Amino acid sequence: MLEKGNHQTEESQLTDAYPPRIAAVLILQFQRAGESYIVLTKRTENVSTHKGQISLPGGNREPQDATLLETALRETQEEIGIARERLKVIGQLDGVYTAGGNFSISPFIAQLDGPPSFSPYPREVAEVIELPLSIFDEPCLFWEEERIGPGDEPRRRVFFFRYAGHVIWGATARILKDYLVWADRLDPWEKGATGGRRRSAGSG
Repeated sequence: MLEKGNHQTEESQLTDAYPPRIAAVLILQFQRAGESYIVLTKRTENVSTHKGQISLPGGNREPQDATLLETALRETQEEIGIARERLKVIGQLDGVYTAGGNFSISPFIAQLDGPPSFSPYPREVAEVIELPLSIFDEPCLFWEEERIGPGDEPRRRVFFFRYAGHVIWGATARILKDYLVWADRLDPWEKGATGGRRRSAGSG
């Protein structure tokens, strides 16, 4: 398990009065032609939250889910058609809180047993993105900004990067930052450009 970062302080300040929605996501690793990838999805405009944004497979915990891992595996199968029998779970990261939707997200890491064959659920998934891990060796594509939330919300660092015309940011980028620590890879945000811009709205 990774050590909890500063976002946990933010969570403790905000969730006492407003209990967060519980969710889980899967960092799905696979190899194709000798290169390592992880899976991202672009959400459709039909979903209730984070329309059109880039996310990891996953979603809300349902009453029938015995564990949060069960949530991540079920949602991955529903969203992109990867059966849990093809997955080997190899890790778990500390939870991430996102103020924008008041979610507490538990990330798990799994390895696929071969090249994927995706069957995305069209109501929720507009596009499946195969993100090569080599992208994290390009720090010029990574930056961070300081965001100011509404009311008494504390200022927070928000992480961004670009890939194939997409901007990946917020909770997804923050989880991937933690994943790089877990995977013992260099953190491109430490070498990339810093946005340094303040914005009054928006969070991941």
